[in-house]
Amino acid sequence: MGENTDNKVQEIYINLDDSGKLSFNEKISVYGGLLFFSKNEKDKFITQYRSIINDIKCKYCRQTINDCDKKCPEIKNTNIRPSDKRRIMNYIKKFYVIALIIKNDDVYDHIKNNKAAKGRFTDYAIRRLIKETINSLVKSKGLNPNEPVKLIINIDQQSTKSNGYYNLHDGLIEELKIGFNNFNYSFLIKPILSSDLVVDISYQDSGKSYVVQAADLLAGTIRKKSLASLLNNHDIHKELSEFVDFKIILP
Repeated sequence: MGENTDNKVQEIYINLDDSGKLSFNEKISVYGGLLFFSKNEKDKFITQYRSIINDIKCKYCRQTINDCDKKCPEIKNTNIRPSDKRRIMNYIKKFYVIALIIKNDDVYDHIKNNKAAKGRFTDYAIRRLIKETINSLVKSKGLNPNEPVKLIINIDQQSTKSNGYYNLHDGLIEELKIGFNNFNYSFLIKPILSSDLVVDISYQDSGKSYVVQAADLLAGTIRKKSLASLLNNHDIHKELSEFVDFKIILP
């Protein structure tokens, strides 16, 4: 997994979507994501995922065969039937799944009250998720920190409308490659990667991206299970362990 030889660039694809909002009205907000270790792995996922969607999509269309215009409705976490969701989730679980769970009640009120502050916090939270995911891969030897890395991140563009993002690209470069000063404690936090790093971030229309559609299903599933765990006083880590490979809980 993620092995690299002959100084080839190690490609890591991370695809994210959110579920729930950082607000006073919701207990938990979530980002769920799929990670791929190569373009071939990503393309393999898309081919099979598309096949599953093509097999079930007509169930969700109100048009008849005679007036079908091939503009199929997007199958989302909010409208999919349980049996179809289980089928897709069983496929998704074969790949590397990551999760960010934010306990909204533990976030400062002044952050939840201000759109710009929420955007900055969301940016920080996503950076933490990606940074700690990369660090975990380095520790497990799924990623070689001494060889070049290209990080390709796809995020659903709809989530930017409510949260916004504040220079996610430069923040990731700083934390993964350069390191940064912690001014509160007067020390340098060392970088994780010591070779070349390229970060490519795109905000995609989920209707045109199967990987972001899959992230939507993941985020909704993660949020539902996390909420149930919180309400029933269960261990969130244990509840998600069946299908989530790496997770962080904030703040």
